[in-house]
Amino acid sequence: MTFDLTVLGSAGSHTGPGRACSGYLLRSEGMQLLVDAGNGSSANLQTITRPDELDAILITHRHVDHCVDLIGMYYALRFHPDGPRDIDLYAAPEVVDVLTGLLSRDSALGFREVFNVHEVDPGDTFDVGPMHVELIHAVHPVPTVSAGIEADGRRVVYSSDTAGSDELAEFAHGCDLFLCEATWQGDTRGYPPDMHLTARDTGRLARRAEVRRLVLTHILGSLDRSISLEQAAETFPGDVTLAEDLRSWLLT
Repeated sequence: MTFDLTVLGSAGSHTGPGRACSGYLLRSEGMQLLVDAGNGSSANLQTITRPDELDAILITHRHVDHCVDLIGMYYALRFHPDGPRDIDLYAAPEVVDVLTGLLSRDSALGFREVFNVHEVDPGDTFDVGPMHVELIHAVHPVPTVSAGIEADGRRVVYSSDTAGSDELAEFAHGCDLFLCEATWQGDTRGYPPDMHLTARDTGRLARRAEVRRLVLTHILGSLDRSISLEQAAETFPGDVTLAEDLRSWLLT
């Protein structure tokens, strides 16, 4: 059995030079799960697979840098050359309302015909073929979930947007790959509370969780990412690297 992760977008809040916003493709035994669909990520997705070949989509919260590319995917599925296609969409509260609000009235009425919507909350689980998905609460201003995806005895934990928590540290404990946001640099003083992590905070969280590998993502699009990597390495002594658009990891 194989299990791999490909980054489709790694910029936080807005796109960066050559970088799309949050999107991640997880695959195992021919099954494909898309997690988040931020600005530009669906273009990168289509260098690997087609939207109609996805088996399920998980959207962790309603901020547009995590979900707005579902609009384009909706049209691609609705006007597929072989007729409309549908797909399971697992979405945090408020996601579908925000997306349908961006569509014309006729398209908004058809959104649920293309996407089989399952609203999810912390504590929910679901399976996509051999991939088992668990969700927990993420500390963020809008309803948000962090996700753990396990297949073939390997586990990826994705923080989504979060200010971090004891619950997330416990949830991620010992995971094979921790894909964690590191939106800001320096320290959190002067930043809004309960919103995002700095790179140093991300490193501290990963150290507490004793993860095997830390991958920094959701770095603000305008920042020098090498500084984020340096700051995370100051507080996490293990394997730490940057999420790069279209970079893949095989979980072995």
